Amino acid sequence: MGRSVEFESVEWITAGAIGEPGQRTFFVQAREGDEAIALLVEKGQVVALAELAQELLARFDVVVVPDDLDEAAHLLREDLEPLWRVGDMSLGASPDGERFVLEAQELLVVADPEELLREGGPETPGEARFWLTRHQLVRLAAYAAYVVEAGARERCRLCGRPIDPVEGHVCPSGNGHGKLTV
Repeated sequence: MGRSVEFESVEWITAGAIGEPGQRTFFVQAREGDEAIALLVEKGQVVALAELAQELLARFDVVVVPDDLDEAAHLLREDLEPLWRVGDMSLGASPDGERFVLEAQELLVVADPEELLREGGPETPGEARFWLTRHQLVRLAAYAAYVVEAGARERCRLCGRPIDPVEGHVCPSGNGHGKLTV
């Protein structure tokens, strides 16, 4: 079971990645007071976070624009040892749109399917809850979208899948014959 945390007044939060495109590892990282944590996430979760944040902000007539991006302020920081891997993530807002909450639940991997049937079932997953201001969410949304786009690889003209700049790409449209490279 992972540890649960709640940051009632996030001082800093980001969603970023380390590594080369095609080999990147994604994190959500936050700090409140002396406590800082990192959660391991998937690229698709960062994409969804950026999109959902923009949709939620739009309900309060707030539009995320390129000027909201502050790359230097949102770079991942040292101590990237993740607390756990995120399974589900959600985003909510206060009725006035001034405070937002990012909730994440630990992904539990059950090695023994019979564990689901035993009394008590599997362990309880860890949960994280981060309370943000509107300004923090705007900047998080801008940076998350930037991080995803910054790692975009060239796409195959035949199948649309990404092409690895080093390894190339075996295109299913070619039935595995030949490798396309950038």
